[in-house]
Amino acid sequence: MVGTTMKNHNKTVSGGMASRLSVALSLAVFTLAGSAMATAAEHHNQTALVGTWTSIPDAPLVQNPGHPSEGLYRLKVNSDGTLTPLDFIKMKSPSWIVKSHDGRFAYTTNEENAGAVTALAIDHGGKVRVINAVDSHGQQPTHATISPDGKFLFVANYSVAKGGASVAVFPIHHDGSLGEQVQNFPFASGSGAVKDRQDSGHAHSTTFTHDGKYLYAADLGGDKLHAYAYHAGNAQPLQADTSRDVTFPAGSGPRHMVFSPDGKHAYVITEMAGEVVVFAVKDDRLQQQSSIKLNTENSSAEYRSGGGIILSPNGKFVIAANRGSDNNLVVFRIEQDGSLGSPVRYKADGIESRAFAFDASGKYLYVANVFTNNITLFHFDEQSGVLKAAGEVAKIATPTDIKFFN
Repeated sequence: MVGTTMKNHNKTVSGGMASRLSVALSLAVFTLAGSAMATAAEHHNQTALVGTWTSIPDAPLVQNPGHPSEGLYRLKVNSDGTLTPLDFIKMKSPSWIVKSHDGRFAYTTNEENAGAVTALAIDHGGKVRVINAVDSHGQQPTHATISPDGKFLFVANYSVAKGGASVAVFPIHHDGSLGEQVQNFPFASGSGAVKDRQDSGHAHSTTFTHDGKYLYAADLGGDKLHAYAYHAGNAQPLQADTSRDVTFPAGSGPRHMVFSPDGKHAYVITEMAGEVVVFAVKDDRLQQQSSIKLNTENSSAEYRSGGGIILSPNGKFVIAANRGSDNNLVVFRIEQDGSLGSPVRYKADGIESRAFAFDASGKYLYVANVFTNNITLFHFDEQSGVLKAAGEVAKIATPTDIKFFN
């Protein structure tokens, strides 16, 4: 069509102008074609890292994989969104993966009683090597995030038992390696509202505000978000600011959170309450606006198990998971005022949908289903937010997280 348009248009203009127009249009076509080729190449060269638990959970809904996971798995992302297994790195329970801002490094939380954190280097071909590992100074580290300036890693030690929960801080060196811990904030007290779940504190995630000035740590056991001022120039960069802490209703279990693209709203998923709580952000303080149930049809405890929460790549939608006996992905449109639209629910095609992520194209959403030992794929419409199930794309024992690298 471009060629036809050029031909017809050139009949109506003088030779010099036609020549310049032809060159300009040719350059535009070349640029568009080059951009498409670059996007296709970027997508084709992607690799996925899948984190796992390396022991099989003792839970009623677990489907025994036959053989426990070996550690961290690497897969090739094909042009149609399917995954091809490549290799794995043997390690204990690399349950959560966080990418460095430039994609050259990654860090896994090794979710064991003797918690650890492992630093990885990712080369241009997507190959992975271990740089070093450090003690997490807590039990069952389950989440981590990197400061906006890339200087520190902040680890949430969940700890099933009393006394091992905390937020630990580690410096990141120029070669991607982790230094020894420089700070540790214990989460000792639980709200006690849910027996055996809130007898003590449980750090479940660490998340920076949009401006990078504050870190919020979700305490599932204490029904709180703990706030910390971040001072990049200090050897010990966090300073607790209890005036900005947020307390949830007893038994809520705040788990993970995300901020809107403009930083003016925050969305927190609660595990036991099974809700997404919406906050307005003013001067880095959170003011609750509303809460939305992940399952409006069944309010029983086994149907309330909030999991992961992410933004769509275009920042227009919030996607959350409800697990337990429900196992649905829930999509919310972010309205102009930052509120969330009506939830739209999709079967996750697996049990215990712990984590999920988009690939670089933004068209494919991958879900790690721990208890069914599989990764499922969904095609995502970035305008409508509609998810279309594309089935299982990988069988991996107890997958807990998936992240993508170019």
